[in-house]
Amino acid sequence: MNSSSEAQKISLDLMPGQLDICVNADAKKPPEPEDLVELAKQIECCQRSVQASASSRLHVIVKQMQYLKEQAEIILKEAQRDVELHKIPCNFLKKPGNVYYVYVRKDGSKFFSMLSPQEWGPSCPATYSAAYKLMPDMTWIPEDEFTSYQCTDNVVQNILCKPNFLALNNEKTE
Repeated sequence: MNSSSEAQKISLDLMPGQLDICVNADAKKPPEPEDLVELAKQIECCQRSVQASASSRLHVIVKQMQYLKEQAEIILKEAQRDVELHKIPCNFLKKPGNVYYVYVRKDGSKFFSMLSPQEWGPSCPATYSAAYKLMPDMTWIPEDEFTSYQCTDNVVQNILCKPNFLALNNEKTE
């Protein structure tokens, strides 16, 4: 035991003839007051780190909860709008995939038409309000969302045709 590292170690004979364990001599000495202060500082630092990590992860979850709440509110508003649109009178059978136009009469009553304002021309009997596309699930897509919906639907169809994550790239769909 000439080297300093060997001099620091002592051999304990826990079970004579069975097992020898080598222990660092510093591990056996009684703790100094400075060591206890240092240990307390380290524990406090670890507690702050763990708390910061937990706080950071909880912030992510809170943001996700807020996002989900916003999405739920949007879904409920859209559902209410869809119910109201289905209550609007029309004199034809509405078929998913078609665009329908809402008009308002002078008395304030609404009705659906298959004719756009351009198709009606100047002979339109009411004021044009909005256009909606009836979807297969009987929900409605407003006219200003047609293009966005079609782009998203192209990505969805691409995923369904080739079920892999490579379909989710940033290429613009045509």
